[in-house]
Amino acid sequence: MSIYEYIEEAYNNANDWFVEECKKAHHLHRIAKVIENKRYLTGYHKILNREDMKYKGKIYKTSKMILQTAKTILQFHTNYLIGKRVSLIGSENMVKEYNKIFRKGKYHTLNYKTIDKVVKYGDCYEYVYIDSSGKITSKLINPEDGYPIYDDMGEYVGFIEYYTIDNISYYTVYYGDKVERYSNSGEELELIEEAPNATGLVIHYKNGENEEDDCFGRSMLEDIKPILSKIEFLLNKMDDAIYTHSLSPIAIVIGQRIEGSIDADTVGYLLNLEDGAEFKYAVANLDSASIKMLYDALLQQLMMIASVPSHVFGQSNIANVSEVSLELLYQLATSKAGKLEAYIREGLEQRFEIIESILNRQGIVFGADDYVDVEFNYSKPTNQSELLDNLKKQREMGAMSIKTIIEKSDLTLDVQQEIDRLMEEGMKKEDLVSM
Repeated sequence: MSIYEYIEEAYNNANDWFVEECKKAHHLHRIAKVIENKRYLTGYHKILNREDMKYKGKIYKTSKMILQTAKTILQFHTNYLIGKRVSLIGSENMVKEYNKIFRKGKYHTLNYKTIDKVVKYGDCYEYVYIDSSGKITSKLINPEDGYPIYDDMGEYVGFIEYYTIDNISYYTVYYGDKVERYSNSGEELELIEEAPNATGLVIHYKNGENEEDDCFGRSMLEDIKPILSKIEFLLNKMDDAIYTHSLSPIAIVIGQRIEGSIDADTVGYLLNLEDGAEFKYAVANLDSASIKMLYDALLQQLMMIASVPSHVFGQSNIANVSEVSLELLYQLATSKAGKLEAYIREGLEQRFEIIESILNRQGIVFGADDYVDVEFNYSKPTNQSELLDNLKKQREMGAMSIKTIIEKSDLTLDVQQEIDRLMEEGMKKEDLVSM
């Protein structure tokens, strides 16, 4: 189904169909979740709504300490996947052209921002275009401003960018062949700009975590917020209990009342009570062992659900570990990154196809067997000596080319640049071909 068929079937070709599309329940629910998660990352947590109480005749402001652990977890997953730049691999001439585009269009920075938003909110959108100077670049559209349109068969047919500034609404509608911009800055909604769309629909990136709807992603925050909220509640409740019941004890004397006072600057006084009298402080005995057990259990579940190694939060010590030990420590993180990588690749492949179509129109045509791909370099601690030894052994066995070694080595940031430098140093082209 095309976007025009969708408009005819769903809205009877109404001129303002995109306004009604943005009001659909599933869009409103998704956007509300994005805004809620943005507020959470900003610091608006449920614990801030705790009511104050009366203590010793006065208003006691209860503890409202918030934990920004979620930011650390999300940043860990973003940096783990894209903290190191991706390497472009493939046909030499094609990789060379794409490397130029990546550098000029600042695509390495754009890759980081894209994955950062996908990890935080589940979705992100990219529109590839040619700017006024003729440079190929991209625009990122925020998750709360994006409205992808899918038909009843789950086919992606159109896209709407909608946001409001100073009570003025702006709509940018992306068709397959054109882009329209609308605004209600006047008395009514009106078309303010129309241009041909030479690069196709907006690319929709998602993380594949939404079990209810394959068309959209789901933020990791939805899984870790409940546990973090419970930990915040536990710590704040404990903080109040320590202050009110342990740090402010009440002195109790059983027996005859003693009149008088003692100079606060004097030491060495001895206080005698009558026979059978008793002096003590009334202090609540907190069940700290049970609280610690609950806290540790919550923390353990948090690390498992968040797929973060325990030593990242200082829960364990590691030293002189082997490559196998590192694999085990980062197994959950690697598994999660692998799934996210698979979905990010779908978007990157669409980007590569759009860039290739632009280059073809500019007269740069590649062969049928030419290709370009990306190699993700996970930010996982590695035993470099062990890795290089294995690469060296495979090379000596004749089971790996120098080009593959360059691609697999964590020491290489730009594969094509490294190959060009080796060629300049006199290495034969045949040595870079797989054996």
